[in-house]
Amino acid sequence: MTRTGPASVPLTSEQTRRFVVDGFLRLTPTVPAGLHETILARLNERVDDDDNPGNNVLPVVPEMRHILRSPEVLGALTSLLGPNYIEHPHRFCHIQARVEGSSAELAQRLVDHCHQDAYTPLARPRQHHVRYARVMYYPQDTPVERGPTHVIGGTQLNRGLDAEDRKHLLPVDGPAGTVSITHFDVGHAAGNNQMPDPRYMVKFIFMRAAAPAANGWAGEDHAWQAPEGGPTEPDLSPGALASSHLWDWLRGAPSRYASLDAGAVAENGWAGRPNAEMAAAAGDESLSVAERVAAIEALGCRRAGAADAVDSLVALLNQRPEQVRSAATYALGAIGEPAVPALEAVLERCPELLENDGGVLQERAYHVDDAAHALAAVGAVAVPALVRLLSSTNPWARVAAAFALGEMDSAGEPALDSLLSTLEGDDHHVVRVASDALGTIGSPAAVGALGRLLTVDRPQWHEKLRAHWCAQDQVRVSAANALARIGAAAQGAEASLIAALDDPCGQVVTSAVDALRRIGSPTALDAAFGVLEAAWWDPTLPSPPRF
Repeated sequence: MTRTGPASVPLTSEQTRRFVVDGFLRLTPTVPAGLHETILARLNERVDDDDNPGNNVLPVVPEMRHILRSPEVLGALTSLLGPNYIEHPHRFCHIQARVEGSSAELAQRLVDHCHQDAYTPLARPRQHHVRYARVMYYPQDTPVERGPTHVIGGTQLNRGLDAEDRKHLLPVDGPAGTVSITHFDVGHAAGNNQMPDPRYMVKFIFMRAAAPAANGWAGEDHAWQAPEGGPTEPDLSPGALASSHLWDWLRGAPSRYASLDAGAVAENGWAGRPNAEMAAAAGDESLSVAERVAAIEALGCRRAGAADAVDSLVALLNQRPEQVRSAATYALGAIGEPAVPALEAVLERCPELLENDGGVLQERAYHVDDAAHALAAVGAVAVPALVRLLSSTNPWARVAAAFALGEMDSAGEPALDSLLSTLEGDDHHVVRVASDALGTIGSPAAVGALGRLLTVDRPQWHEKLRAHWCAQDQVRVSAANALARIGAAAQGAEASLIAALDDPCGQVVTSAVDALRRIGSPTALDAAFGVLEAAWWDPTLPSPPRF
């Protein structure tokens, strides 16, 4: 289902490169005159801290649809997420009242508020590829004094935010109508409003539905180039090797290391020097981060010729500095098949590593082991190892393996039968991630099993894990989202999706509606629009429903 609206304005190549490196962009949408004033007035009338409509903020202030359908926002989302992207049901109006305090107190408050967003309704692994994006909209002039959201550019692949990262917050300020679009996992924080009126920022989430088949931006399709002027200073970006890999995926290149093979990443002074010397430099904490990253990327340039450095690079995974571990992850992916046995061994013991990373069982968001990202970057030759891991007695090895297979998109299809078998298990974390993987792989052969997940009722999934959400809610949301990604070929699950329209979880219903719209048959559309008609209310009435 391709998004329609005014003639969209796709991103330029330069804007897209900037997004890959920094993890955020600022946009100015073209909208009808007076729209921002109208939206601000409605927010002032209808929304406050005591009565925030949460996910229902768009129906309460439906004029905001013009922001989301503006040529610039539509074009940016299409460029980054593809023409058939999915609007996530989670939305929120963040309200900042005036904050009192000394300069030092306000500065510390900003630092303390730094975070990477949680997922909703329940946790899922963070992803390096641009599969989720966040849109933040200001309906009023938002200079720094009004407390705009601040971002930490280049932290979108981070496993967390340390004190050094938090020193480098950048305000995304601007006049009324300013929109920022960010990688979902980039670090950010609410600013300090020093003005008398409240600051509104309305957040929307969007998801990719299909793997990139070609670049979606305006400009030539070419190998990786750093953005003009390099990354935002100070440079916290993932580095040239990781960025080039993500760029190649985003432009639908046949190889995710096409830019590396085209010479876009150089050995930077290491040409002709032995692998052992580079491996030693990579792990030498007395060297600067830039020097260590240069040595790691030089090893990646040698592809399988750096096989003797695999153990040294594996030792750098899941560690700080963040740029070192990101470079090591994608250098191992570039080395390819020789790295697979060592990476498989890491995932077999991954619970210890994940627990040390800060509590993987917290139902907000979690990181899979870097070895899973590296195996996904290796590609098809890593599939047999990942299939073996799907049969592991270690549930977190199974989670990591399912995640890596999903990150391969269609290259993970040989593992289809093994992924489908995991849906019969009782561990909801495994089932959820496997469902996501089946959606990104996109095979119609998964439709029947995903449809059954919409109605399966397992008592062990009824426990509340976060707020009022239980595991069964998230299993069904994941299944419906996977079917939405499969699209028209998911018609075999139409009856299950229609039954899911009466699910007690609102996000299951919303996701089922989107899947039915994408199936597009007369019966699917009739059922979907029946729900939408029943949910509509007149937002111009003086007393909107309470939430």
